[in-house]
Amino acid sequence: MATLNAVIRDDFRKSYAKKLRNEGKIPSVVYGKTVGNASVSVDAGAVSKLFRSEGRNAIINLDIEGKKSYTVMAHELQFDPLKATVRHIDFLEINMNEEIDAVVPVVLQGAETVEAGDVVLNHQLSELTVRALPNDLPSAIEVNVSKLTVGDAIRISDLASEASNYTILGDPEDVVVTLSYGAQVAEEPAAAADTAEPAAAADENAAE
Repeated sequence: MATLNAVIRDDFRKSYAKKLRNEGKIPSVVYGKTVGNASVSVDAGAVSKLFRSEGRNAIINLDIEGKKSYTVMAHELQFDPLKATVRHIDFLEINMNEEIDAVVPVVLQGAETVEAGDVVLNHQLSELTVRALPNDLPSAIEVNVSKLTVGDAIRISDLASEASNYTILGDPEDVVVTLSYGAQVAEEPAAAADTAEPAAAADENAAE
């Protein structure tokens, strides 16, 4: 379990939050059964390093000024729309023996095998919500698309049947990925029809 150091934050002015971000800190909140609700700040570089090594759903030992520590996960992240940096984190205290819900990325494998010419993969759900014990949460859901043919689709129900230690939430019929022809191919019949109309009109004029 990775440890992340945090500092108590007792100034809630927007100007102070901006000051923290300029100093490379992220204003955050940690909440749960034993911690209640506490405002803290964490180092942005340490968060980035932790997510790179442990994943977005890492189980974290949040150490608050060396006085108290809590087992948490980053439940919600707020991003700067321009810089794509994390602006705020909600840390959720977790019980290792209780199931939790978490958002997990969907990673496609074998895309280079099926995407050729005008054939394209339509990745419609890039993330899925799963329910599991904290230690059973997958860092990603890998989907092998190498055997798909045009017109095929993979749905949540197809992935749920392969899940062992976790449950995928959502409508089982929701489509995760499909394989189809690109827009250029789809437009060709319409273009052909447009070409045929003037020809038909010319034939009618000739008949008159």
